[in-house]
Amino acid sequence: MRRVVGRLHTGARGRTVVAVTGVALAVALLVVVTSLSAGLAGGATVQSEDIDYWIVPDESGAGSVPLNAEGAQLSEVHQISAQLRADPRIDYATPVAIAPIQLRHPTTNDRMYVLALGAIPESERHVAGFNTTPLVGTYSDQANGTYAGSWTGQVVISPAVAAELNVTPTDDIELSGSTRRGTVTHVSDTNLNTGVGEVPAVVMPLAELQSITGQTESDTADQILVSTTDPTVRPLLTDIYPGTSVVSRTGLTGAATSTTSLPLAMALAATLVAGGIGVAFVATMMGLELTASRQELAILGAIGFSARVRILLVSIETVTIAVLGGLLGIGIGSGGVAGLNLVIAEFVGVTTLATLTPGIILYALAAAVAVGVLAVPYPLYLATQTNVLAALSR
Repeated sequence: MRRVVGRLHTGARGRTVVAVTGVALAVALLVVVTSLSAGLAGGATVQSEDIDYWIVPDESGAGSVPLNAEGAQLSEVHQISAQLRADPRIDYATPVAIAPIQLRHPTTNDRMYVLALGAIPESERHVAGFNTTPLVGTYSDQANGTYAGSWTGQVVISPAVAAELNVTPTDDIELSGSTRRGTVTHVSDTNLNTGVGEVPAVVMPLAELQSITGQTESDTADQILVSTTDPTVRPLLTDIYPGTSVVSRTGLTGAATSTTSLPLAMALAATLVAGGIGVAFVATMMGLELTASRQELAILGAIGFSARVRILLVSIETVTIAVLGGLLGIGIGSGGVAGLNLVIAEFVGVTTLATLTPGIILYALAAAVAVGVLAVPYPLYLATQTNVLAALSR
């Protein structure tokens, strides 16, 4: 350690700094990528603001959430969602029914099929990207299971629906399969994106969609959406319905627990890259240093240090430089993880994606030691080729 620190005050400072910096940057890369991999593999992103969970039947599969209108359904959804909303940890809960329906303009007779989403509206809440605020009012059609309450007919439509039927807010539209009429209360800014393209869609009060699609008898819906900032509610959501799965919003964008080998592949790739860069820097710089300071090794030999001791000294110096670079790299990598999370929070809305744990820090430090060990052979070769008499005679 003294020899390494001493070099920082001599002409060898540049080579030592380059070697330490090279290892530091490699280890920093390893820390950032491994932290990101750990976050992807461990589902740490459920701590993001305004978490959305979907409770879906097992048969429907997570891959089609949140737009799955076929397969098994959930029953008694108004009662269950009321229980969820009573939990102080939950900000909002609503069943979501999804069904294709036909709309008809009462004057022009223009018709089109749309994907209808039924939800319990609440101010400043969104369902599949649609703001339900324009639907907030008297939600009475369900009427405690009788479905005898007043009909509002309120619908929020996508731009594609407005353009196709040439309707604007306050216009009436007829709902197929029903004698009821709807009233356009708002035109959304965007169409519904299903993952395979945009589709025309409308959002309306859940009970009213149930009424026109025959889902009132068992009070059914396709899924239940839960909004919360407390990840401890997940066990409650898992147990509230038998035969269901709980999927997080972050999981839908690929940021929840991963069942693929991508996170592992990322971590392994980062290890190989960091190792290669680190070994190259340390071996090259130590080789240059030994070439420039052969007289020092020769003097050590002349005063009685055996070849074994000189080799041990070179090995320790090499590993020490790698460890110093590793410690610096862990610091840089920690800052990189924090910066990465800030960027992701700004552009994706997930506040904690990359997760830096003590295990990752130890892993990075072990990687730095491994870099030093792997870089030892080349400096050792140069050290063993040093001729004491020839070096002293220079």
